[in-house]
Amino acid sequence: MSDSLADALSWSGQEGVEKATDAETTPRGSESPRWVVVADGLNPAEAAIIKGRLVSEGITAIVRQEAVGVVLGLTVGPLGSAQVLVPEPLARQALEVLNDTFEVGGEVY
Repeated sequence: MSDSLADALSWSGQEGVEKATDAETTPRGSESPRWVVVADGLNPAEAAIIKGRLVSEGITAIVRQEAVGVVLGLTVGPLGSAQVLVPEPLARQALEVLNDTFEVGGEVY
């Protein structure tokens, strides 16, 4: 946030608070993590459930869907399908959680 915007949106108690650097808030410093797909071809509701399961295990996850699909409310087809992504270092753990969670009758879903 720019300093002028931060000043305009300041709140009480903000005085004397040091600003954190990217290196302090991002595990890999200023470099953004690489995100990998752990679930694909989902409708938005399925993707939200999977994201919630991963987050409940402490795994950061995001849902990605084509923007026009969100605007038009599509839930099927290429514009309506969603993906769940996690940071690359957490991908193996995320896949293990999903395999354990969504096993039905000996088959993994």
